Amino acid sequence: MRTPLTRAKLTAAQMKIAGLHFYAALAAAAGLLLVVTGADAAGRETEPAPGHRMVAAVVCLLIIGLVAWLMVAEKRGWLRSLGWIALAAVAAECGLGVWATPASPITCMAHAFLAPLLLSVVVAIVVGTSGSWRHDPVLLQDQGWPSLRGLARNTLVVVAIQVALGAAFRYGSISVMTHILGALVVVIFILTLVVLVTLMPEHPTLRPAAITLGVVTFLQIFLGLTVVSMGSVTAAKPMVAAFTIAHVTTGAVTLATTLVLALEIWRNVRSATHTAEAGNDQGLTS
Repeated sequence: MRTPLTRAKLTAAQMKIAGLHFYAALAAAAGLLLVVTGADAAGRETEPAPGHRMVAAVVCLLIIGLVAWLMVAEKRGWLRSLGWIALAAVAAECGLGVWATPASPITCMAHAFLAPLLLSVVVAIVVGTSGSWRHDPVLLQDQGWPSLRGLARNTLVVVAIQVALGAAFRYGSISVMTHILGALVVVIFILTLVVLVTLMPEHPTLRPAAITLGVVTFLQIFLGLTVVSMGSVTAAKPMVAAFTIAHVTTGAVTLATTLVLALEIWRNVRSATHTAEAGNDQGLTS
C-alpha cells in the first residue's frame, strides 16, 4: 500500500517527466520557428532579418537547457546522446549562420540543411520523453519483405537527401528538374512505407504516425507543385515567397515525421527471422 509520502514522491517524479516533455516540445516549436524565419531570410537580398538571429539565440539557449535537463533527469542513454547531437547541431548551425553570406553558397546550403536536421533531432527527443515511450512497446510482427525496419531506414535517408537537394536548389547549385526527380523518389518510398504500416494490425502509435506522414507528404507535394507553377507564370512576389517558406517548412516537418515513424517502427516491429535482435533494442524501451 502506498503511503502519502510515496504518492507525493511519485507525483513529483511524474511532474518532472511531464516538465521535461513540455520543455522539449517548446524547444521543437522554437526549432520550427527557426526554419520558418530562416526560409524567410534566405528569400531576402539583404542581410538576414534581426528576427531570425533572435530566434536562433532563443533556440541555442533552449537546447542548452534541454541537454542539461536530459543529463540530470534522463537515464536512457540514447536520449542523452540525442541531446548532445542537438547541442552539436545548434552550435554548428549558429557558426554557419555567422559565415553564411551570398558570396559563400556552400556555407548557406549547409546552414539551410542543418536547421531541419536539428528540428528532427529535437522532435525525436519530444517523442522519447512522451508518456507512451515510458511504457513497454506494443510489439508487432514484421510481415516479411520488404522489411519495415529497412524500409524506414532507407526512407529516412532518402528524405534527408531530398532536404539537402532542396537547399542546394534554393542556392542555385542544382536544377529544378533534379529536385523534382528527387521528390518523385521520396514519394515512392514514403507511400510504400505508409501503405505497409497501415496494412498492419491496429497499433496505438504506428498507424497514427504513418497517417500523419502521409498527410504531411501530400501537403508538401501540393506546395512544391504550387511553387514550381508560380515560377513559370507572373505571380505576386509576396505570394511566391509565402508558398516557398511554407514548402521549406513542410520539408523540414516531413523529415521530422519520417524520423518519428522510423523510431516507432524500430521500437515496436520485430522481424520474424531476427527476433533474437529484440534484446539489442532494449535501449529504446528502457
